[in-house]
Amino acid sequence: MSDLSLVRYLGYAALPEAQTLRHRLETEQPDHLANGIHLIVTQSADGSLVVGDSHHYAATPDPFADAHVDDLILDEFQAVFGQVPPVIERWTGSYASAASHSRVTSPLPGVWVVTVTTGTGASTSFALAEETLARMRASKGIGR
Repeated sequence: MSDLSLVRYLGYAALPEAQTLRHRLETEQPDHLANGIHLIVTQSADGSLVVGDSHHYAATPDPFADAHVDDLILDEFQAVFGQVPPVIERWTGSYASAASHSRVTSPLPGVWVVTVTTGTGASTSFALAEETLARMRASKGIGR
């Protein structure tokens, strides 16, 4: 992750110290901020890298990747790591987004639906799963 992530994720962005960083990034990287760019790099087992990402919100998101946005992501990669490796594939993902953090419902007996709509699903999924499983067991009268 990079400095752009520190002003993107609420847990960091809400800290008073992040405001100084945000002001600097607004001067130095306004286009990156406007496109929700923040660097996330994950290495796969075969050594290849998955590099991202950006955030754009719309009721009907465009299914096509914007080359300028991809270039901004790679620009941030280069700023952090130096040389940019060749891009082999590009991927555009979309997910639901809403103000509420998560919702757990049981619309029918034995059926549970869990949604996270704030972009924090990977970060919160294990705790949310543990809480949901406890609720499921409690609803069936099963102990831990």
